[in-house]
Amino acid sequence: MISMYKLMIADDEQIVLDGIQFMIEDTFTDIEIVAMVHSGREAIEACQAIVPDIIFMDIKMPGINGIEAIETIKKRYQDTKFIIISAYEQFEYAKQAVELGVSDYILKPIHPRQLADVLRKVTDEIKKERAQKFNEIRNKEKLQKIIPILEQGFIYSLLLNTDYGEELQNYQELFEIKKEYGYIMVLEFGEGEDYKKIRNKIGMGVKGYTFYPKVQNVIKYKCKCIIGPMIINRMTVLIYEDTYEKEYEQRLRAMTLAEHIYEKTFEFMDSSIYIGIGSCCPLNKIKNSMEEALHALNRITSEKILHINDISELKVKESDYTYIDIKEDQTRIIQLIETADEESLKQALNVFFHKLEKKIGLTIMDMNNIITELMVMVLSCSYRNKLDEEEAGYSTYFSELKRLDSLVEIQNWCIRKIVYIAQIVQSKKHQHVSKVVLQAKNYIDKHYKQEMSLIDISKEVSISPQYFSKIFKEEIGLSFVEYVRKIRMDIAKEMLRTKRYSVKEICYEIGYHDPNYFSRLFKKLVGVSPTDFK
Repeated sequence: MISMYKLMIADDEQIVLDGIQFMIEDTFTDIEIVAMVHSGREAIEACQAIVPDIIFMDIKMPGINGIEAIETIKKRYQDTKFIIISAYEQFEYAKQAVELGVSDYILKPIHPRQLADVLRKVTDEIKKERAQKFNEIRNKEKLQKIIPILEQGFIYSLLLNTDYGEELQNYQELFEIKKEYGYIMVLEFGEGEDYKKIRNKIGMGVKGYTFYPKVQNVIKYKCKCIIGPMIINRMTVLIYEDTYEKEYEQRLRAMTLAEHIYEKTFEFMDSSIYIGIGSCCPLNKIKNSMEEALHALNRITSEKILHINDISELKVKESDYTYIDIKEDQTRIIQLIETADEESLKQALNVFFHKLEKKIGLTIMDMNNIITELMVMVLSCSYRNKLDEEEAGYSTYFSELKRLDSLVEIQNWCIRKIVYIAQIVQSKKHQHVSKVVLQAKNYIDKHYKQEMSLIDISKEVSISPQYFSKIFKEEIGLSFVEYVRKIRMDIAKEMLRTKRYSVKEICYEIGYHDPNYFSRLFKKLVGVSPTDFK
């Protein structure tokens, strides 16, 4: 198949237009003259309709001259090739045009052989560029077919505990990935609200062939990652991460991503979704993150998403608890002072002291140093949150600590002081928030039958939708949509238990308009269909 080239001629002299047309039509069969115009303005307008491959452009024309026209056209049509036509005295302008990226120039009067040589040179350039683009598209298509194979090879190497380093290096070199950190996220699909009693794992694996591409697109759209195959009912994902200074900030990013994946996947999945997340680490240690993600997944209870650093490990081998681990636990306790509920903070403190008690070779002096270091971090936290002496009473901390004789006394004193500080910190942070969330919760509880959006509730409590969504999730533990669903499903369960209402009646009573949709949603959230619920 012969490649055709569209050509436009722009010159204010008709005799030049006719002459070029005659020479081209007499010599070339693969060039079609699609327009002949008399000014720069006409050339710009014609380009919008025909987008020529080649333009012969006279430099000196009335109104917009040739150079100005080239500048305008090239901004929009970068692949178009320009050949300048100029008289000898306009040679300086021709040189300026060459600097703009034109392919060549021809001096008037135009000689047929010169015109033919220049056109062959330009058409050869276009032919090579077209071939290169075609090859790039073809290679991209091939690469798209190879990517899943490469990704699956890497994940299999990771799961089978073989040397995944070479697989990872090949992948990163192929896609020019420069990042050196990452973390693992494991997604598990099944039926049932309780992860410990998840059902139909094999069935979800079979269904996985249909929903896997959709889940893959959701994840790929949000981050740079490697996605493994569906193995029974699980997907393993390596997410690349930039270097970071604060573990907590990185963890929040990971949780935000997981929540996005959960919410988007929930829209088309007829099952429950659970996500375990490992900690961020250098890629050569990514196996550790995978083990952590699986561990987090196995520790899920009522939540749907769990990060390894949100777990307090209750049992630890004495020899495994290093001073680096101690430092990390201290940092985690400080984070919990600002973010967690009182019960979680107490649990973390009890686990921390339990680990210290079991650590081999730890003297009383070592213990006092560790506790003192923790209390210094607590004081820094109280300063950061602008607690004054009257509220926190921190000026007597160290004198009180010195008077304590036993480890039990130290532990109880520490827990009491730290919980007290946390209460003040969080009280200050949520003084206004709690009132807002309570108001929103009461409104939802009363109007759950009605159609309501995040914007509607935000207006009701007079704060922005984005901020309301954030604080509602922080305090209630569920998003606005999840909470409305929970309220409706709880009422549906109560109505089903009475055996006095049909599924259709319950559907309309709790605010849904499609009984089929209600039944699917009920099964997805509760684990059984409304008709099977007891």
